[in-house]
Amino acid sequence: GQVKYAGLRGTYDRDGKGFRGDVTGSDKHIGFTLPYDRSSDQVFVFEAPIDLMSYLTLHRNTPNALALCGLYDGALQAYLADHPQIKRIELSLDADGPGREAARQFQNKYAAMGYAVTVEEPRSGKDWNEYLQKRKTPERGR
Repeated sequence: GQVKYAGLRGTYDRDGKGFRGDVTGSDKHIGFTLPYDRSSDQVFVFEAPIDLMSYLTLHRNTPNALALCGLYDGALQAYLADHPQIKRIELSLDADGPGREAARQFQNKYAAMGYAVTVEEPRSGKDWNEYLQKRKTPERGR
């Protein structure tokens, strides 16, 4: 019943870049999660809630999904502490330089802790939302 984390996102600014930030006082150890299946030993991990929701649109039977709201793994650490049945981690971070580097670091870190860790990237686009948009947008004729 108490807000723990909130992100600020804007879709437009005059410089052409969208705004991103966290609300002051947000706890980065709290991630965005959907859905929750106690019988599953696997969690899918994303950078942003929009990528998590995009992935779930494409893969409706995903048992447990967590968005880190960035590339800090504090939310994953907290999630694993709260869900000891999790043994497999699927890293579905962005397919850009920072996302790939974080995936490599997290894979090494969590594999050393005994988790089975795999990495999945979208087939095209830099993230799962971009991939979903490309898949859902009909091609236009000339």
